[in-house]
Amino acid sequence: MNLKKLQNIDKRILYILLAIVIVTPLFVRPSKHPDAVFDEVQNAFNTIDNMPDDKVAFVSIVWGPGTIAENRPQTEVLMRHLFMKHKKFVVLSWDMPGTKLSYDVGKALEEELGMEYGKDWCHLGYRPAYVAMISRAMGEDFQKQFAEDYNNKPLKEMPLPAKIKSAKDIGIVIDITPSATMGTWLAYFCGPYNVPIVTCPTAVMSAEAYPYLDSGQVSGMLNGVIGASMYETLIGRGNTRTEAAATAWSLSCAHIYIILLIVLGNIGYIAAGKKAKR
Repeated sequence: MNLKKLQNIDKRILYILLAIVIVTPLFVRPSKHPDAVFDEVQNAFNTIDNMPDDKVAFVSIVWGPGTIAENRPQTEVLMRHLFMKHKKFVVLSWDMPGTKLSYDVGKALEEELGMEYGKDWCHLGYRPAYVAMISRAMGEDFQKQFAEDYNNKPLKEMPLPAKIKSAKDIGIVIDITPSATMGTWLAYFCGPYNVPIVTCPTAVMSAEAYPYLDSGQVSGMLNGVIGASMYETLIGRGNTRTEAAATAWSLSCAHIYIILLIVLGNIGYIAAGKKAKR
Protein backbone atom coordinates (compact mmCIF):
# COMPACT_ATOMS: atom_id res chain seq x y z
CA MET A 1 0.00 0.00 0.00
CA ASN A 2 1.33 3.43 -0.96
CA LEU A 3 0.86 5.38 2.28
CA LYS A 4 1.78 8.61 0.53
CA LYS A 5 -1.64 8.57 -1.16
CA LEU A 6 -3.26 9.25 2.23
CA GLN A 7 -2.31 12.91 1.73
CA ASN A 8 -4.08 13.11 -1.60
CA ILE A 9 -7.54 11.67 -0.92
CA ASP A 10 -10.20 13.48 -2.94
CA LYS A 11 -11.81 16.12 -0.67
CA ARG A 12 -15.24 15.30 -2.06
CA ILE A 13 -14.92 11.77 -0.71
CA LEU A 14 -13.92 13.10 2.73
CA TYR A 15 -16.93 15.43 2.87
CA ILE A 16 -19.34 12.72 1.73
CA LEU A 17 -18.01 10.40 4.43
CA LEU A 18 -18.32 13.19 7.01
CA ALA A 19 -21.96 13.74 6.03
CA ILE A 20 -22.65 10.01 6.42
CA VAL A 21 -20.93 9.94 9.83
CA ILE A 22 -22.98 12.90 11.07
CA VAL A 23 -26.36 11.87 9.66
CA THR A 24 -26.32 8.16 10.53
CA PRO A 25 -26.78 8.56 14.33
CA LEU A 26 -29.60 11.05 13.73
CA PHE A 27 -31.53 8.39 11.79
CA VAL A 28 -30.48 5.33 13.81
CA ARG A 29 -31.03 7.25 17.11
CA PRO A 30 -28.93 5.10 19.50
CA SER A 31 -30.34 4.85 23.01
CA LYS A 32 -27.00 4.65 24.83
CA HIS A 33 -26.17 7.76 26.87
CA PRO A 34 -22.78 8.76 28.36
CA ASP A 35 -21.74 6.69 31.38
CA ALA A 36 -19.59 9.53 32.75
CA VAL A 37 -21.34 12.65 34.06
CA PHE A 38 -19.47 15.94 34.43
CA ASP A 39 -19.39 17.45 37.91
CA GLU A 40 -21.14 20.61 36.72
CA VAL A 41 -24.01 18.54 35.29
CA GLN A 42 -24.33 16.55 38.53
CA ASN A 43 -24.33 19.81 40.51
CA ALA A 44 -27.07 21.22 38.27
CA PHE A 45 -29.15 18.12 38.94
CA ASN A 46 -28.59 18.32 42.70
CA THR A 47 -29.46 22.03 42.82
CA ILE A 48 -32.77 21.55 41.00
CA ASP A 49 -33.57 18.33 42.84
CA ASN A 50 -33.08 20.05 46.21
CA MET A 51 -35.08 23.19 45.43
CA PRO A 52 -37.68 23.69 48.20
CA ASP A 53 -41.17 22.62 47.14
CA ASP A 54 -42.66 25.94 48.20
CA LYS A 55 -40.41 27.82 45.76
CA VAL A 56 -40.81 28.30 42.00
CA ALA A 57 -38.11 27.75 39.35
CA PHE A 58 -37.69 30.54 36.82
CA VAL A 59 -36.72 29.16 33.39
CA SER A 60 -35.16 31.84 31.17
CA ILE A 61 -35.27 31.11 27.42
CA VAL A 62 -32.90 33.08 25.19
CA TRP A 63 -32.59 30.61 22.32
CA GLY A 64 -34.34 30.40 18.98
CA PRO A 65 -34.14 28.33 15.77
CA GLY A 66 -30.41 29.04 15.37
CA THR A 67 -29.40 26.96 18.40
CA ILE A 68 -32.38 24.62 18.62
CA ALA A 69 -30.18 21.52 18.26
CA GLU A 70 -28.47 22.25 21.59
CA ASN A 71 -30.83 24.41 23.61
CA ARG A 72 -34.08 22.53 22.98
CA PRO A 73 -32.76 19.22 24.42
CA GLN A 74 -31.55 21.18 27.45
CA THR A 75 -34.98 22.77 27.84
CA GLU A 76 -36.79 19.45 27.43
CA VAL A 77 -34.72 17.49 29.96
CA LEU A 78 -34.86 20.24 32.59
CA MET A 79 -38.62 20.70 32.25
CA ARG A 80 -39.03 16.92 32.43
CA HIS A 81 -37.01 16.78 35.66
CA LEU A 82 -39.05 19.61 37.19
CA PHE A 83 -42.31 17.86 36.27
CA MET A 84 -41.08 14.49 37.57
CA LYS A 85 -40.14 16.02 40.92
CA HIS A 86 -43.36 18.11 41.05
CA LYS A 87 -41.35 21.32 41.16
CA LYS A 88 -43.36 24.32 40.00
CA PHE A 89 -41.83 26.54 37.32
CA VAL A 90 -42.52 29.50 35.07
CA VAL A 91 -40.95 30.09 31.67
CA LEU A 92 -40.08 33.44 30.13
CA SER A 93 -38.63 33.94 26.66
CA TRP A 94 -36.32 36.80 25.72
CA ASP A 95 -36.23 35.57 22.11
CA MET A 96 -39.37 36.02 20.02
CA PRO A 97 -39.11 32.85 17.84
CA GLY A 98 -38.05 30.88 20.90
CA THR A 99 -41.29 31.77 22.68
CA LYS A 100 -43.45 29.30 20.77
CA LEU A 101 -40.65 26.73 20.58
CA SER A 102 -40.27 26.64 24.37
CA TYR A 103 -44.04 26.73 24.91
CA ASP A 104 -44.47 23.72 22.64
CA VAL A 105 -41.83 21.79 24.61
CA GLY A 106 -43.70 22.48 27.85
CA LYS A 107 -47.11 21.57 26.41
CA ALA A 108 -45.83 18.28 24.99
CA LEU A 109 -44.37 17.28 28.36
CA GLU A 110 -47.50 18.47 30.16
CA GLU A 111 -49.64 16.10 28.10
CA GLU A 112 -47.15 13.23 28.36
CA LEU A 113 -46.74 13.46 32.13
CA GLY A 114 -50.29 14.47 33.04
CA MET A 115 -49.50 17.93 34.41
CA GLU A 116 -51.78 20.97 34.53
CA TYR A 117 -51.04 24.33 32.97
CA GLY A 118 -51.36 27.23 35.40
CA LYS A 119 -50.95 24.93 38.37
CA ASP A 120 -47.74 23.01 37.67
CA TRP A 121 -46.15 25.39 35.16
CA CYS A 122 -46.81 28.57 33.23
CA HIS A 123 -45.31 30.35 30.24
CA LEU A 124 -45.10 34.12 30.59
CA GLY A 125 -44.56 34.70 26.87
CA TYR A 126 -42.01 37.04 25.31
CA ARG A 127 -40.44 40.13 26.84
CA PRO A 128 -37.82 42.43 25.28
CA ALA A 129 -35.13 44.36 27.16
CA TYR A 130 -34.23 41.60 29.61
CA VAL A 131 -31.60 43.67 31.44
CA ALA A 132 -34.21 46.14 32.66
CA MET A 133 -36.76 43.41 33.33
CA ILE A 134 -34.63 41.24 35.64
CA SER A 135 -33.26 44.11 37.68
CA ARG A 136 -34.66 45.28 41.01
CA ALA A 137 -38.20 45.83 39.69
CA MET A 138 -38.73 42.12 38.93
CA GLY A 139 -37.10 41.06 42.19
CA GLU A 140 -39.29 43.25 44.36
CA ASP A 141 -42.64 43.30 42.52
CA PHE A 142 -43.08 40.34 40.18
CA GLN A 143 -46.79 40.91 39.55
CA LYS A 144 -46.16 44.47 38.41
CA GLN A 145 -43.85 43.23 35.65
CA PHE A 146 -46.01 40.34 34.46
CA ALA A 147 -49.77 40.68 34.09
CA GLU A 148 -50.60 38.04 31.45
CA ASP A 149 -49.23 34.71 30.23
CA TYR A 150 -48.37 33.43 26.75
CA ASN A 151 -52.09 33.02 25.95
CA ASN A 152 -52.99 36.51 27.26
CA LYS A 153 -54.65 35.06 30.34
CA PRO A 154 -54.31 37.16 33.52
CA LEU A 155 -51.77 35.64 35.91
CA LYS A 156 -54.02 36.36 38.87
CA GLU A 157 -56.47 33.78 37.53
CA MET A 158 -53.89 30.97 37.74
CA PRO A 159 -52.73 29.57 41.10
CA LEU A 160 -49.03 29.19 40.23
CA PRO A 161 -48.02 32.62 38.90
CA ALA A 162 -50.43 34.39 41.22
CA LYS A 163 -48.40 33.33 44.25
CA ILE A 164 -45.10 34.78 42.96
CA LYS A 165 -44.68 38.16 44.59
CA SER A 166 -40.92 38.77 44.60
CA ALA A 167 -37.50 37.13 44.42
CA LYS A 168 -38.21 35.44 47.76
CA ASP A 169 -40.63 33.09 45.97
CA ILE A 170 -38.10 32.03 43.31
CA GLY A 171 -35.96 29.05 44.28
CA ILE A 172 -33.67 28.88 41.24
CA VAL A 173 -32.99 30.54 37.91
CA ILE A 174 -32.32 28.25 34.95
CA ASP A 175 -30.75 30.25 32.11
CA ILE A 176 -30.90 28.40 28.75
CA THR A 177 -28.96 30.54 26.32
CA PRO A 178 -26.57 30.71 23.36
CA SER A 179 -25.19 34.07 24.53
CA ALA A 180 -23.57 35.68 27.56
CA THR A 181 -26.71 36.37 29.63
CA MET A 182 -25.45 34.57 32.75
CA GLY A 183 -23.51 37.65 33.87
CA THR A 184 -26.63 39.79 33.77
CA TRP A 185 -28.52 37.38 36.00
CA LEU A 186 -25.63 37.27 38.46
CA ALA A 187 -25.27 41.05 38.57
CA TYR A 188 -28.90 42.11 38.77
CA PHE A 189 -30.87 39.23 40.26
CA CYS A 190 -29.15 36.10 41.51
CA GLY A 191 -26.36 37.95 43.30
CA PRO A 192 -28.43 40.67 45.00
CA TYR A 193 -31.27 38.30 46.00
CA ASN A 194 -29.13 35.22 46.69
CA VAL A 195 -30.97 33.02 44.18
CA PRO A 196 -29.04 29.99 42.79
CA ILE A 197 -28.50 29.85 39.04
CA VAL A 198 -27.95 26.93 36.67
CA THR A 199 -26.64 27.94 33.26
CA CYS A 200 -27.26 25.99 30.05
CA PRO A 201 -25.14 27.48 27.27
CA THR A 202 -24.23 26.10 23.89
CA ALA A 203 -20.99 24.11 23.93
CA VAL A 204 -18.95 26.91 22.39
CA MET A 205 -20.01 29.29 25.20
CA SER A 206 -19.56 26.88 28.12
CA ALA A 207 -15.88 27.77 28.71
CA GLU A 208 -16.93 31.21 29.98
CA ALA A 209 -18.91 29.66 32.84
CA TYR A 210 -16.11 27.68 34.50
CA PRO A 211 -14.65 30.58 36.54
CA TYR A 212 -18.13 31.20 37.96
CA LEU A 213 -18.59 27.49 38.68
CA ASP A 214 -15.24 27.39 40.49
CA SER A 215 -16.14 30.44 42.58
CA GLY A 216 -19.56 29.01 43.49
CA GLN A 217 -21.49 31.88 41.90
CA VAL A 218 -23.05 29.42 39.43
CA SER A 219 -24.47 26.23 40.93
CA GLY A 220 -24.28 23.97 37.86
CA MET A 221 -24.19 23.81 34.09
CA LEU A 222 -25.39 21.73 31.16
CA ASN A 223 -22.63 22.01 28.52
CA GLY A 224 -24.52 22.01 25.25
CA VAL A 225 -26.26 18.86 24.04
CA ILE A 226 -23.65 16.64 25.71
CA GLY A 227 -24.69 18.09 29.07
CA ALA A 228 -28.34 17.47 28.21
CA SER A 229 -27.56 13.84 27.33
CA MET A 230 -25.72 13.37 30.64
CA TYR A 231 -28.62 14.95 32.50
CA GLU A 232 -30.99 12.45 30.89
CA THR A 233 -28.87 9.69 32.41
CA LEU A 234 -29.37 11.25 35.85
CA ILE A 235 -33.17 11.34 35.53
CA GLY A 236 -33.35 7.69 34.50
CA ARG A 237 -33.47 8.00 30.71
CA GLY A 238 -29.99 6.61 30.06
CA ASN A 239 -31.30 3.89 27.72
CA THR A 240 -34.02 5.87 25.96
CA ARG A 241 -33.85 7.02 22.34
CA THR A 242 -33.84 10.80 22.64
CA GLU A 243 -32.94 13.82 20.57
CA ALA A 244 -30.09 14.67 22.95
CA ALA A 245 -28.56 11.20 22.74
CA ALA A 246 -28.77 11.11 18.93
CA THR A 247 -27.17 14.54 18.59
CA ALA A 248 -24.45 13.66 21.11
CA TRP A 249 -23.65 10.50 19.16
CA SER A 250 -23.53 12.50 15.91
CA LEU A 251 -21.07 15.01 17.36
CA SER A 252 -18.90 12.31 18.95
CA CYS A 253 -18.72 10.30 15.72
CA ALA A 254 -17.77 13.44 13.76
CA HIS A 255 -14.97 14.20 16.24
CA ILE A 256 -13.64 10.64 16.02
CA TYR A 257 -13.76 10.80 12.21
CA ILE A 258 -11.77 14.06 12.16
CA ILE A 259 -9.18 12.64 14.57
CA LEU A 260 -8.85 9.58 12.32
CA LEU A 261 -8.27 11.82 9.29
CA ILE A 262 -5.57 13.73 11.17
CA VAL A 263 -3.83 10.46 12.07
CA LEU A 264 -4.02 9.16 8.49
CA GLY A 265 -2.79 12.48 7.12
CA ASN A 266 0.24 12.40 9.41
CA ILE A 267 0.98 8.81 8.43
CA GLY A 268 0.95 9.88 4.78
CA TYR A 269 3.17 12.86 5.57
CA ILE A 270 5.74 10.71 7.37
CA ALA A 271 5.68 8.13 4.58
CA ALA A 272 6.20 10.85 1.94
CA GLY A 273 9.16 12.23 3.90
CA LYS A 274 10.85 8.87 4.15
CA LYS A 275 10.38 8.25 0.41
CA ALA A 276 11.90 11.66 -0.43
CA LYS A 277 14.99 10.85 1.66
CA ARG A 278 15.46 7.55 -0.17
